[in-house]
Amino acid sequence: MTTPLRVSIDQLEVDITPHLDGRRVSVDHHLHDAIACHLGIARDQVHDYTIDRRSLDARHKPRLNFIYRLEARVSDGSPVREGKGVTVHTQAPDQDQSLYHLKLRDELPREPVVVGTGPAGIMAAYLLALHGCRPLVLDRGRDVSRRGADVEQFHRSRELNPNSNFLFGEGGAGTYSDGKLYTRVKDRRMRFLLEAFAAARAPREILYVHHPHIGSDILPHMARRMRAQIEAWGGRFRWEAEVSDIIERDGRCAGVVLSDGEQISADCTLIAPGHSARALIRRLLERNLDHKAKGFQLGCRIEHDQRLINTARYGCVAPPKHLLTAAEYNLVSRPPKHLDAEGVTTFCMCPGGEIICATSDTERLSTNGMSRHHRGSPYANAGLICNQSVDRDNALAGFDLIEQLERAAFTAGGGDYSCPAQSAFAFLRGEDSAVQESSYRLGVRPGRIDQILPKRTVKSLREALKYFERRIPGFLKNGNLVGVETRVSSPVRFERDPDTLASSLPGLYLGGEGAGYAGGIVSAGLDGLRLAETILTGIAARRER
Repeated sequence: MTTPLRVSIDQLEVDITPHLDGRRVSVDHHLHDAIACHLGIARDQVHDYTIDRRSLDARHKPRLNFIYRLEARVSDGSPVREGKGVTVHTQAPDQDQSLYHLKLRDELPREPVVVGTGPAGIMAAYLLALHGCRPLVLDRGRDVSRRGADVEQFHRSRELNPNSNFLFGEGGAGTYSDGKLYTRVKDRRMRFLLEAFAAARAPREILYVHHPHIGSDILPHMARRMRAQIEAWGGRFRWEAEVSDIIERDGRCAGVVLSDGEQISADCTLIAPGHSARALIRRLLERNLDHKAKGFQLGCRIEHDQRLINTARYGCVAPPKHLLTAAEYNLVSRPPKHLDAEGVTTFCMCPGGEIICATSDTERLSTNGMSRHHRGSPYANAGLICNQSVDRDNALAGFDLIEQLERAAFTAGGGDYSCPAQSAFAFLRGEDSAVQESSYRLGVRPGRIDQILPKRTVKSLREALKYFERRIPGFLKNGNLVGVETRVSSPVRFERDPDTLASSLPGLYLGGEGAGYAGGIVSAGLDGLRLAETILTGIAARRER
């Protein structure tokens, strides 16, 4: 059982007027509802509380209020609404980790520029700031509070803000992708990363559960805390600061250029662009930085009733919530060679989640999945992705294909960010189908996913669906394919010096998903730490332990 989270509340106002008839013995013993409302969480997430002080406010007679100062114990991972007068007490990271005790080089960059606040950028800035550098962190999007408002406005108006959406803004694309923290990567920096996340309000269970996740309701709070810690160490943040180019001087990177023409000089520049920062990636390619085309994946998203997955995995429709959350799955199809089809993997599986519009470009459409910490939605969804052939001589060919598919999906959905959808069975047979209910908030319309995706991808997905039906009965017959999944991985990788991890332009470091070195929150965060450690020590670790 996880340890409850401690929350201090400086001022909790409770109207006692309805209780003056004497039927309730003491208001003091019935504050769970008031505390839950004040913190923005469910009532059953408030375990208990200790009152520090109570006073009477009789300024608005005949209404009488008690004003409480107290400490509450709430469920670990509760999305507490932290603000004025509300303090969440989290355990400090374990400072025995090796990254706290680096042998630093003689001359450190005094004010390095870090571009991007996704996992790679923020973890790089975190480690640099921890060791006395004062990073300036730039992001084309907005801080997480304004970003959240922009996402809600998009749902209401269907008018996309290209700089503040599900993909761009504080926390990066991972803020709205559930916060899954499992990876096959073995890295000595893993504990440091998880401890930093836990200190920033991630549930401490991420330190020990096999498939940890944070939840898109907690991730915004975590992003704020990561930022606050970096600022406390001397770092600075600038929002709505889109980097469009780099400054090259005397054969070195000397800083960055913003889209409004402002130039920011820096003795060290680290760019973690994310896979959707295509304009910046294209500009870096035009700068003739060493790079190569790499394999990438795309496909579509499939959605089911969560009860189907629960039954297949647990043997019951509704597992006991105090023991188990909504069931998940991880499926891989490896068709025999004679079928001439690619393997298919389920990606970013979101039990009890929803499908979101993962686009940063107007008139384009791509999907992703997200879920909240308690995974309470009646839907389960996952990406179905497979490898794409690579033109080794044209690193931009992958981006061209992705953009073509996203435009086709946008058109097929009716041109208003509704999503084309097709039953999995109809996809298999190559025919139209009726629209099923979906968690996708902007609505779905009948669409031929099988006519949007590349032919070889369609063939691979069809073989996979037949195989997955054998693994989870009903997977094919009751599945619904929604949109196209194109923003899975970058089709480009920038080369790095094996000794310094710098790009082919000295003074410039490129990392994370957009640079071709990661494929998820954890691997991106670890890559940011790896780059920052090398900048601080001057030595790239040749062997990871």
